Amino acid sequence: MFRNRRTTLALNFSSLTFAQQQQPAANQQCSSQFEATIGPTCFDANGVNFSGIIFIISQNRTGAIPSGHTLETFLKLICGPSTQDKVVPCIQQQMQKYNSTPQCTAEDKNGVMGRAGQLLALMEGACGSPCEAAATQSLVQCYAAINVNPEPILSPNASIVEDKFSVIGGNESEYSNFCKNRQKLFSCLSPITATCPALLERLYAIGIDLNAMEGASAVLCQDKDKYLKGLACFATPSNAITQCNQQTMTNMRQVLIGRYQTGAVPPSKYQNSLCEVKVTQIDCELTAYQKSCDASLTELRTVAECSMLPKPCRENAPASTRYNGICQKVSTPAPIQTVRPTVPSGGPGMVGSRTSSPISGGSGNGAAELGASLLLLALTAGVGSLML
Repeated sequence: MFRNRRTTLALNFSSLTFAQQQQPAANQQCSSQFEATIGPTCFDANGVNFSGIIFIISQNRTGAIPSGHTLETFLKLICGPSTQDKVVPCIQQQMQKYNSTPQCTAEDKNGVMGRAGQLLALMEGACGSPCEAAATQSLVQCYAAINVNPEPILSPNASIVEDKFSVIGGNESEYSNFCKNRQKLFSCLSPITATCPALLERLYAIGIDLNAMEGASAVLCQDKDKYLKGLACFATPSNAITQCNQQTMTNMRQVLIGRYQTGAVPPSKYQNSLCEVKVTQIDCELTAYQKSCDASLTELRTVAECSMLPKPCRENAPASTRYNGICQKVSTPAPIQTVRPTVPSGGPGMVGSRTSSPISGGSGNGAAELGASLLLLALTAGVGSLML
């Protein structure tokens, strides 16, 4: 995710100061105490020398990479699932402790939240793959090359519970354009899936599986009339769907709060928790649509949902058990795994220059904006819209 992780992290965290570097003001007792205890409590106690964290944060000005480690091996240590699952919830729990302490002033609580947030961002940002930024821009360019706006699946507020049935188009014109160009799109996307699997992991968290989407879109592009009738019926409000939406939002909030606030959902369990929410949503909505839509339309919806579900949701329990119960009733296409021999100019995961007009309604630096959004996927996957 970073071309130069060391420099980037230093720039991101240059504002973070610690107790040993400054004298605490009278109204900063809680933030000073947080700074003094966070290292021993959450890092050292879990096998991570806090001096190495300081070294990264301070851009080599203080602290030191612990003996026996290089920078790369130290980063590998802090990015390991076991370390993440211990350190990240610990930071969050310490943050919550001070946030709920009456003796801490509002300003002091903000100081704690800011320092904890920076440490959490370090634990997240240090673990990105260098290929992600370029692969993200290539993905956006692949969509732009066929004049399709990727924002519905890549916006900062994209989440796993958003409707994926309409991902190939929200009206007849969009549907026709997507289906006419789908082979070109997935030929362009194929090298990305092969050369940057780390990006695929990021996309799973918002419910996007590019391999699965290729197979699902092939089914949806077979019958335009049925697809458009399905769009209309599935967009028609009903009490049953309203209840499903409310339950889905409740479930999603619980997962997001557990992952990003309380630490109840450790990082390694986050994707599985999202999958449980999504499969529960699919089950509820399909049952609701069966009451208001034609059977052929609900069958098409079932095929689409079951085909497009991200790989972890299809394969990992407990979501996979419920997935099998729902999806064994229909025939679904196997996710496309073939990497085509034709690689677009520019190399794997890259596309050549585009002569067609920019995406309608998009800004000139849309690729950069969406790229920046993807860098924060794990921190923003629906949080903005679901935790209000």
